[in-house]
Amino acid sequence: MAKKAVIGGVAAAAVVVGLGTWWVVDDRAEAQATERGTCGGATWELSAEDEDGGTEVSAELQSAGPGEAWQVELVRGDTALLTGERTTDEDGEIDVDAFASGAPGDATYAVTFTPAEGEPCTATLGS
Repeated sequence: MAKKAVIGGVAAAAVVVGLGTWWVVDDRAEAQATERGTCGGATWELSAEDEDGGTEVSAELQSAGPGEAWQVELVRGDTALLTGERTTDEDGEIDVDAFASGAPGDATYAVTFTPAEGEPCTATLGS
């Protein structure tokens, strides 16, 4: 009888922990905004998520191949969060992250990826 009670208690605790984890994951999903699109043969993704009292802004570019040089500028409103040249990795990707103060919904975020030869690719997120 005691063995059944212990097993039942462990199972109930597992369910409660599982529900608690589900709630946290679901709450985080609501605090993230993401936009995706294409530009000049490349695909991009720009997202902003609540993180430690501010916003983590992430941008990703998927281009045609590895070793391509791109100028990258990630901004929040009129403030540059990140600028510089990045080179696509072995999968043809560039991933950049920056931290900004304030909540994700209180600003406009933009990233511009400009290849060495070609037109800039700009993504925006927010109001």
